[in-house]
Amino acid sequence: MGQSDPSRIYLDHAATSWPKPAEVIRAATDFIVNSGASAGRGGYRRAIDAQRHVTGLRRQLANQVNVRRDDCITIHSGCTAALNIAIHGLIPSAAPGGPHAGGGIVGPGDHVLATAAEHNAVLRPLQVATRRVGARLEVIDCDRNGRVDPADLRAAVTPATKLVAVTFASNVTGCIQPIGDIAEALNGPNRQRDPGDRIRLLCDAAQGFGYLPIDVDRLSIDILAAPAHKGSEGLPGAAMLYLHPDLHTLIQPPFQGGTGHDGRDWEMPAQMPGRLEPGTWNLPAIAAWQAALTQHAKSADGSADKLRHLASRLRSGLKRIPDCEVYGCTDALPIASFRLKSGLPPDEIAAILDVEFGIEVRAGYHCAAAIHRCLGTSEGGTVRISAGHTTTADQIDAAVDAVAEIAAHCTSSGHDSSR
Repeated sequence: MGQSDPSRIYLDHAATSWPKPAEVIRAATDFIVNSGASAGRGGYRRAIDAQRHVTGLRRQLANQVNVRRDDCITIHSGCTAALNIAIHGLIPSAAPGGPHAGGGIVGPGDHVLATAAEHNAVLRPLQVATRRVGARLEVIDCDRNGRVDPADLRAAVTPATKLVAVTFASNVTGCIQPIGDIAEALNGPNRQRDPGDRIRLLCDAAQGFGYLPIDVDRLSIDILAAPAHKGSEGLPGAAMLYLHPDLHTLIQPPFQGGTGHDGRDWEMPAQMPGRLEPGTWNLPAIAAWQAALTQHAKSADGSADKLRHLASRLRSGLKRIPDCEVYGCTDALPIASFRLKSGLPPDEIAAILDVEFGIEVRAGYHCAAAIHRCLGTSEGGTVRISAGHTTTADQIDAAVDAVAEIAAHCTSSGHDSSR
């Protein structure tokens, strides 16, 4: 495994990981070439083997987040799809006969909290779902590093609060949220209170899963979504949704279709996981994710230390540049956003890094526009550098040196930030 182009320095791992491990590519290719069958759609040998990939991945994912019941895990086409299924399924349109006649946990007059650090994959469906049902969505600000104060969330809770959405880590700054403290602030130290009274916690783990351990029981997370293609180093086209058992009968399937269960029934299955899994799975991506998780389990030792070292090296290096304003926390995820005080727009900085240095980073709002109001970066967003499992210290140093060179040139040339 390694960079196929030695002149290319890929530092956009918060978008997707690259290069993919050889085991991942091999597993996907093997499935396409030697199987190709659809899971749950036939009794012949290769269809049964395809189903084993699904059930095997479900078990691996349950182990990954410390869940004892495999039916708490459903598999979807992406993290955005998983989040939409959870949000629209738990905030369904009100049916005649009462506010919750259509199921769900949020109805007319209820209150939902989210944070400004959320990705649009959370904020946009929350806005649509709450507006449609007649509930109120409130967004709580984070600090200039992207961290949410549990006390701020607690202060915003009302008797009508039913659901709180908090990202595991900001995809803009890499700041890891204090999920356990937030859960305690919402429901008190006795988190196993009456399910009907408990405020439910939804967590988008796109930026943590595969990099850091996530225990949904210890952190009191009720709903969690994560993709295959980021920290797990799998392929796009697969994601997981964890749903607490209390919610299995409350969530309404936002999509309907074939499931491989009783095809004579016009209704979706009542049981999980089939209740939320209509249609055909992306089996090559599922086989690849299995291989990625297996490989990670074998090579987990030292991974967290390496990521922490890269994070420290990245942020400390950028902070040493006089013209550079860095946003983020000293956390374990090697993600940092920055702007140059000289005023060179983020998209121009990213273009220079690409064309002149062969360094690939992302500029703009990173699909998380709300956080930029808190960071003070609403005009143009930020430049984001994000490392991953395959990133080396030399690549981080090269990126920092390149930014320093761009900053020095801007200072010496007197770049006019008003242009």
